[in-house]
Amino acid sequence: LGAGQYLIADAAGTRRDAFWKYRSQPVQPGHDPELSQSSTTPMLSFGPMGRRHCLQRAGLALWHAKVALMYGAAFVWRRLLFRTTFVAITGSVGKTTAKQCLAAALASRFPTVWTFANQNDYSGVPRTLLRVRFHHRFAVLELAGNGRGLMQRSARLVRPDVAVVLAVARTHMEEFRTLDNTAAEKARLLAALRPGGIAVLNGDDPRVAAMSGSVKQRIVWFGNAPAFDLWAEELSSRWPERFSLRVHSGAECQLVQTQLIGTHWKNSVLGALAASQICGVTLAEAAEAMRRVEPVPGRMQPVRLPSGAVIIRDEFNGSIDTLQKALQFLAEARAGRRILVFSDMTDSSQRPRDRIARVAREAARFTGCVVFLGEDAKHGVRAAISAGMPPENVHGFMGFEAAVAFLRAELRPGDLVLLRSRFCDDLSRLYFGLIGTVECRKTNCDRMILCDLCPELGARPDPVVLVPAVSIRASGGGDKAEPQRAASSSTGFSASA
Repeated sequence: LGAGQYLIADAAGTRRDAFWKYRSQPVQPGHDPELSQSSTTPMLSFGPMGRRHCLQRAGLALWHAKVALMYGAAFVWRRLLFRTTFVAITGSVGKTTAKQCLAAALASRFPTVWTFANQNDYSGVPRTLLRVRFHHRFAVLELAGNGRGLMQRSARLVRPDVAVVLAVARTHMEEFRTLDNTAAEKARLLAALRPGGIAVLNGDDPRVAAMSGSVKQRIVWFGNAPAFDLWAEELSSRWPERFSLRVHSGAECQLVQTQLIGTHWKNSVLGALAASQICGVTLAEAAEAMRRVEPVPGRMQPVRLPSGAVIIRDEFNGSIDTLQKALQFLAEARAGRRILVFSDMTDSSQRPRDRIARVAREAARFTGCVVFLGEDAKHGVRAAISAGMPPENVHGFMGFEAAVAFLRAELRPGDLVLLRSRFCDDLSRLYFGLIGTVECRKTNCDRMILCDLCPELGARPDPVVLVPAVSIRASGGGDKAEPQRAASSSTGFSASA
């Protein structure tokens, strides 16, 4: 069961770094009845613990062998695809959206293949490379740098013709500790750029701009300043309006209208536009293609609920930098009532109770209702009430099931809900609970995929017609600028909890 579990779960996105948790380490005598009392190494045993231990190691060894074979095959296959132009995209935030935008622009004119979902790690990149065929004119790959050495491994495999670096932000700080270390990891992509290749860099980010010192190839700059090759002005995105910007490239000027929400997608859009121009797509053609690109699930994705409210799904990336952008969007939104559903954030040096209280105090300024989830929810409840929010509008719950029951009864047309959490909290289930039923009740899950793709989710929508995210227009968010206060009583933690 252990071996089969790890092999099967690989396709479903089981946590890839599980291998390192099972590296050979001395085992303390007497720790397990299946181990010898006089030895510090595990012994083969026919007991249940011994069998499970051996099967786990066998499964992980087979999985790593499979990844090594894929990497070797992809390495050889890449060298045969000399007629295909490879574009690699990296950055702390915005990679997947930039990849989707660029792929849409290139696919409008040329045979193009691109990374599925966010398969951007040391097994996903070889898998994408092996999907490229000789007839593909372009291949757009998303490369992650969430661990030391991962970018070098992926970049050496891809050897891109065009490399796009979007931004350096506070993500995976438990691994890199500082932004300079994060930037050094991202810069490894540029070191693998092929001779005659082109680097596309964000001139507004000082750490990305500093990478140009080691680049010998041509550099295309994008940002806000008119001195850049591609620059933008008139950025606008106030709910229910979608993100739009006016882009300049030399003497050419183009208004770009997207389906995205939030002006923080500027880097993703500009990076994709710059790369598409390099690949032979005009600015007008790229803008038309990107106009139809929908938000990536779990990344500021708006969906209308059966209750008539609109939920903004932003539960994929829980980093503190992306949280600030999401809260800014909610604060500026025009809606009947603005509601925040929040569990926790990542990449913060504060204690959980302190960072949740910080978010609570900020949310109390502009929301009409706030819902906290998790073990530290009570600290958010207290902080929001201390900041002046009426107690009847502040709620806290330990699990998502109780929050779903509350929100189903509370939400009404005109409400705008921001769902914000860490990836490991699996709060996508809350969204699915608001549109139907969910079978999964796990408190801890090691799958590194969005719940939408998980075979164990067991989601069954209610027999109603949902409005897709792309069809939500200006009338969906309401016209009232000031939030209305909720009148229901709290069903979770109270201020004295």
